[in-house]
Amino acid sequence: MAEDLPSIVSKAVKDSNKKLQDGNSALQEANRLIRMEAEKLSCNLMVAEIDHSRLEDAMRAELRGARKKASDLRQKLHLQAQEKIELESKLVPYRLKVANLEAAMKADATKVENLEKRSADREVLLGKVEKERDDTMAELTKAQEENKKIAAELAQARDEGKKVAEDLAQARGETEDLKKRTDELKKQTEELEQSFAQVLAAGFDATLEQVACQYPELDLTMVSICNEVVDGKIVPSED
Repeated sequence: MAEDLPSIVSKAVKDSNKKLQDGNSALQEANRLIRMEAEKLSCNLMVAEIDHSRLEDAMRAELRGARKKASDLRQKLHLQAQEKIELESKLVPYRLKVANLEAAMKADATKVENLEKRSADREVLLGKVEKERDDTMAELTKAQEENKKIAAELAQARDEGKKVAEDLAQARGETEDLKKRTDELKKQTEELEQSFAQVLAAGFDATLEQVACQYPELDLTMVSICNEVVDGKIVPSED
């Protein structure tokens, strides 16, 4: 005994809906996997940015320390230069007195002896000045060596920062690729949904043709995939 029209239509719609639900479930699973992969990549990118920020902070701290040391050394050299200028200014009167004593040496032997004594004092003072100059040069040489060491450490830190920047650029590139893949999958999903809709419509039309062939006396003008049954009557769907 042939099935009645509502059963045939219901069965066809049910089969079509099942196929559509199976396809949607597969798409939802694929989207879930893509979201998990995107979240993992986003976490890796965040960790790389944090490491890069920490490295930059360490580099800035080392640079501030180096600048402070250089400033202290310049201040010390400035003070030593001022002391040297003061010593030189003190030597000028001595030189003038020596010149006067040499001019009067023939007339006063006692003044000559005093002049020799003052000259000896001047030599001692000059020795102290030379010693301070040598000490200053030694400290300057040491400071230059420290600056070279700091420059080498800074260059190494810059190389590490460059590597972190390259890793970050690579991670961003991978993120862009994943975004493109997601867009392509979204497009494929839309095309598949459209295809499912076409298949459902084609199945429904084929079912109507079979019913019309089996029951030619039936009026199928109100039968549509977009209509619904309300209170035992077929009415157009509000959607």
